[in-house]
Amino acid sequence: MIGAWTTFRRPPYTRPMTPPDPGQAVPSAEYALLGGSGTGTEGSPDGDQRVTVQAREQVFKTPYGPTPPITSCLLMDEAGVARSVLFTRPHEMGEWDLGGRTGAARGHQSLALFWLLREAGVRRIVAESGVASITQHFHPRDLIIPHDFIDFTPQYCGQLAPGSVISMREPFCPDLRDALWQRSRRFAADKATRVFNRAVHATVEGPRFETAAEVAALARLGGDIISQTVTPEVYLAREIGACFATVEMVLNYAEGVRPEWDFDLLRAIVREGAEELGGVALDALAALPAEVTCNCSHHRQVGPVRASAVGEPA
Repeated sequence: MIGAWTTFRRPPYTRPMTPPDPGQAVPSAEYALLGGSGTGTEGSPDGDQRVTVQAREQVFKTPYGPTPPITSCLLMDEAGVARSVLFTRPHEMGEWDLGGRTGAARGHQSLALFWLLREAGVRRIVAESGVASITQHFHPRDLIIPHDFIDFTPQYCGQLAPGSVISMREPFCPDLRDALWQRSRRFAADKATRVFNRAVHATVEGPRFETAAEVAALARLGGDIISQTVTPEVYLAREIGACFATVEMVLNYAEGVRPEWDFDLLRAIVREGAEELGGVALDALAALPAEVTCNCSHHRQVGPVRASAVGEPA
């Protein structure tokens, strides 16, 4: 199984590219919020008093197909200045996605989303989601801000610019992680839970859960938490030159970590507590200093790496 994970990579899903809709204006925004298990039962952060919705659940036509529904909104930061934010749930499938919940469809959905974020001018992206703990050290309802990841998915989506090289040094932006850390500590103190700012996130292909043997293998490879999210968003964000970080709530133990994990407890956490996770992500976006001090943009290789042809300058 480990050998299959580490060597098997399916070729990117191929599909004829179509031109974007010239009559549909791309919204302008500097920030994006990618929702998972936490941002409200109705799929939008507009229940927050700091948020003013400008356009709700728009689907945009891109060269890679339709985007997931995107809500454009204004978020008041701590200085009382409005920040333009695009909100979406990249891993949620619906009637708008005629491809169904397949890896290939999700791959092109991700390319469509990040094409749109690039065209919109997004430079900072915060995500939130639920995860399972691979270790007994993390408990249900703990908040985790991962510092690294291992991708065990087939990487269907490929890249917006095939052939370019993307460095994944510091894959999660330290500035965004610090903002999430400060807000998560307040949340944890208020809710009598815990928060950790270091963990290795392992991403696997769904839709099924993992076996106990797979979870044990992931633990030996260095994983701390596991889910079906984070990738490809983390490296597509790097490709478009945007900072990325995520805050995650432990919903359950992965298979085999405890004798049995309680599915009813998982549902209770999602129903009663995980919705507040979106507030932590919004708090971080509102508290971010306007000045960018991280080195994320320097870790991005902007062009293809290839040997110079004869007669070409080195």
